[in-house]
Amino acid sequence: TKGLDRSRGVHKKLGTVSSASWSDHSKWTITIQPSTPCDNAAAKISSNMLIMCTGSRPKVGSLPVFHLKDIGLDPALKPSLLSATLSRDSKITVAVIGASHSAILVLRNLYNLACSTHPFLRIKWFTRHPLRYAEQRDGWILRDNTGLKGEVATWARENLEAGKLELSNVSKYLEKVECSREKEDEIYKEYLPSCTHIVQAIGFTPQELPIFEKNGSKLDLNYNHLSQEFEEKGKKICGLYGAGIAWPERVTDPEGSVSLDVGLWKFMKSVKKVAPYWQGGLGANLI
Repeated sequence: TKGLDRSRGVHKKLGTVSSASWSDHSKWTITIQPSTPCDNAAAKISSNMLIMCTGSRPKVGSLPVFHLKDIGLDPALKPSLLSATLSRDSKITVAVIGASHSAILVLRNLYNLACSTHPFLRIKWFTRHPLRYAEQRDGWILRDNTGLKGEVATWARENLEAGKLELSNVSKYLEKVECSREKEDEIYKEYLPSCTHIVQAIGFTPQELPIFEKNGSKLDLNYNHLSQEFEEKGKKICGLYGAGIAWPERVTDPEGSVSLDVGLWKFMKSVKKVAPYWQGGLGANLI
């Protein structure tokens, strides 16, 4: 974001938004709590439009055991950070839960460590369903938002599929544990006690939002994934919109499958599509 500054009409304010209030007189006013101790005064900024790009964090599910060290999804996706996190000289067994693109990246990162710098590292992979791959069709992609792609898909096909894993070098370090939603807790109780660490790659959940009010009354927000607007009781909330991983667009492919459009390029594409509509009649003064 270094290129976005006042010369481009962008004013940056570092802090945490604690509340957002709409009034028919002043439109949206947000309260920003300072992020540094030396700045102890809250700031208020007003605008006729408020766009929420609040981001998401990895989901963490409840588990029947409590001794596992949580590596965290973000560190597990960075090979250098993952390597520094795990001991090279101790026996470690990492449980990885999930079968998403992120989960397979984590498995590959762990395998690369196990067969090189971390010889005592082992992996238990917990998955509810077979791997799903994106498939190129005539002018579109099946499972574009949910399927494995690129190098990750190739690695998974060659090393993780039934009949491949058993013959792959990966099987020396990785054990696949199939589980269903109904038997998940039972399987966790059986296999997780032998693990020392865990990575959960089971999706993302939006970051907590500030308090929203309209004319002094608290708003109960609902998000419309088609128009990327917020609503309350089926009615549009004026000047309030969402974008990014917390507020993606809902799309339907030619076969009728519905998914949320995720990925930086897709976020940019959807914002370019709806931004002119957002600005219509509201002006260009944005928060």
